Amino acid sequence: MFYVYVLKCIDNKYYVGSTADLNVRNRQHLNGSGSAWTRKYPPICIEWSGKTNNENLETIKTLEYMIQYGIYNVRGGDYCKFDLSIDFAEILYKLICKCPRCDRPGHFDNECACDVCGNRGHLTDECLHCTNCGKRGHSEVDCYYCYKCGRPGHSPDNCDACYLCGERGHFSNDCGYVFP
Repeated sequence: MFYVYVLKCIDNKYYVGSTADLNVRNRQHLNGSGSAWTRKYPPICIEWSGKTNNENLETIKTLEYMIQYGIYNVRGGDYCKFDLSIDFAEILYKLICKCPRCDRPGHFDNECACDVCGNRGHLTDECLHCTNCGKRGHSEVDCYYCYKCGRPGHSPDNCDACYLCGERGHFSNDCGYVFP
């Protein structure tokens, strides 16, 4: 196990690192023998630390802080280089702007929400909720709720509701519904 830590530095800068001994490494940063980033922006305090076996946590935390505070205000993990080139900054922006799991912006893969139930911690194809009605305990194949009318007890093939308006008693080819 090792520590991953986040240092809050002067000028609203942050440094993310990892170490086997947090106290020794913190003293190195404080006395100027830490990273180039903490030599230029001395640390104010340890903002966060955690003991882990996750070798990717340092880079994950760095990206989280880059999203929150900007790529020019955070260094650490795979992104320790003091000056970022324009090309590298563009790559970083693309990386931090979307989730690699669902390809949508605003979160990391460990925070990705299921499209069916909206909960975090599992993907849509791992969800225990039905993709048709959203209820638990059965799959879309076994769903007893009709997706055309929303009523239980029959399949869409046996539904007497119109595809367009959802009303019973006629079908879409006889429907007078006008789309707004």
